[in-house]
Amino acid sequence: MKRLLSLAAIATVVSVFISCSGEKNSMAGRPQVLRATDQSGLVKDNVTFYDEEIKAKQRSYKKELMGQWNIVIMHRQQRAIPEDLSNVTLIINDSTFTGKAPCNNMGGHYMLKGTSIKFSDIYSTKMACSNLEQEAAFIKLMEETVSAYSVSDSKLLLRDGSSNIVFECVRSN
Repeated sequence: MKRLLSLAAIATVVSVFISCSGEKNSMAGRPQVLRATDQSGLVKDNVTFYDEEIKAKQRSYKKELMGQWNIVIMHRQQRAIPEDLSNVTLIINDSTFTGKAPCNNMGGHYMLKGTSIKFSDIYSTKMACSNLEQEAAFIKLMEETVSAYSVSDSKLLLRDGSSNIVFECVRSN
């Protein structure tokens, strides 16, 4: 009996390998239909899937994003009390940005992909002021937390990976 079970198990493994070793792209691009049946044997759902990559180009919002923005509110955490900012600017150019953080001038690079944004290589001047702690948090949020944005004619929202608003900006005139 044990020998028969062992033989059946080996036959099952071999048949799985044989079925999986066939040409992988034989169904590529052709629709495949899966059918599920309920307990009475009736077909409940049909699912059609295609075994190929879907290639799409995301729309670029770079033109809407470029220009000068006043950063007016900073959210350090989702449920924390928002902090009002004054005289904090962000000027978005072709692939770089400049501006004024709470104390010092700043700049760096950014990359866009659809509505994703990544700020990097952020630098700032080193002038002393009473808001250095706020500035350190500001720059850390820009570089490590902001990963997405939404933009309209007059408003820019910089968001984290969970779509929580990190910075609220209004366009400068």
